[in-house]
Amino acid sequence: MSRIRLLTATVLAASASVLCAPGSGSAQPPPSGVSCPALWVLGVQGTGQSSPQASPTADTGMLGALLAPVVAAVPDLVQRIYIAYPAGFGGALGTGGGPVPYAESVAIGLAGLGAAAAEVTAACPSTALAAVGYSQGAQIVSQFARAVGAGEGPVAPERIAGVALYADPDRAPGTATFPGRPGQVSPDPAPGTAGVGVAAVQITTAPASGGGLAAGGSDYGALTGRVADICTEGDPSCSAPDHAALLRLAAGVAAQADLRDPLTALGSLQAVFSGVLGDAWTTVVNQDFTLGPAGVDYAPQASLAARLTAAADSSTPPPGTEEVAAASVRWAQITALVGADPVVQLPKLAGQLSGAWGQLLADNADVGNPAVWLRYSDAIARHTGYAAAGQLASGVAWLIALAHDLAGSHP
Repeated sequence: MSRIRLLTATVLAASASVLCAPGSGSAQPPPSGVSCPALWVLGVQGTGQSSPQASPTADTGMLGALLAPVVAAVPDLVQRIYIAYPAGFGGALGTGGGPVPYAESVAIGLAGLGAAAAEVTAACPSTALAAVGYSQGAQIVSQFARAVGAGEGPVAPERIAGVALYADPDRAPGTATFPGRPGQVSPDPAPGTAGVGVAAVQITTAPASGGGLAAGGSDYGALTGRVADICTEGDPSCSAPDHAALLRLAAGVAAQADLRDPLTALGSLQAVFSGVLGDAWTTVVNQDFTLGPAGVDYAPQASLAARLTAAADSSTPPPGTEEVAAASVRWAQITALVGADPVVQLPKLAGQLSGAWGQLLADNADVGNPAVWLRYSDAIARHTGYAAAGQLASGVAWLIALAHDLAGSHP
């Protein structure tokens, strides 16, 4: 029996129905649609709020405050499971997570979410899915939603009724509450429904300034209008300063490091950072220098800040062996051209690199601005305060409305 089917049987042991096996269309439907509900919500908790052994149904952490009221309100229409994953940040003190580096934890959570979504849709062909995530979990759900919206996910876009992200580190700068729909306040209907219930729901949280520390993107393709990205102003996880590339570089390096103790952390951070610098340099040499009859020019296709932050992003494939070898050959050609005509080439390159340095400073202008950092004086409270501030209430209303719309019943 599959994991989801086993879970369903455990949660709903009082029901005598049996889930239809994947690929089978002959199983009898469960009484009142209980075993295969109208809506199945997949939740991914934040850093330190889950573990590989976490209960799939215990309403704890930030998402427990979101999903417990939903299940209590419409128990016959909704089921939920929480994806068990490390939820770690390299074992860093105070994070509450395990020793798994953040980037690895995200990858494990994403695989678990994809597997659960595929399993639910196979076991319950008429059940719609919703996905919700908080903090690290929101980054996982965001990546899942972007893949599904692009037609590259484990389930079809029309199986997803809604996606709610809270404190998403992948939030792109300037992202609207409904990414791709500036000014929209009500979610789009679930596919196949008229959206009577959802039309009455409004998510009025104002879009926060800045973007997430990972800033992975906000193109949700076919899911646009059914994804809500909720971020509190001053929460650095999703609302980091616009001009703070070094902050995002540091976050990318830390996400890949072992942070269990100071000595281990120092060595791990140094190793990761050295790799990031090497990867960025390889890309710069291969793509940002031009060689021609007039000698060498530094003509960047992307800024130094963009090169560094991309290299620090664990989702960016590192340069391959051929690219590293090509950079070595190309650098030898560059130094040979400069050495052959230093009087002309060195001043020209110095001017071009000076412009690049100036751009790097501009890309980090917020780092040394005290006025900017005043916005983050209570960053921890803002990051952990989504429930206390009432920002989960609209998500609760949305999920309940989705369940009623999908079931064709309204109070």
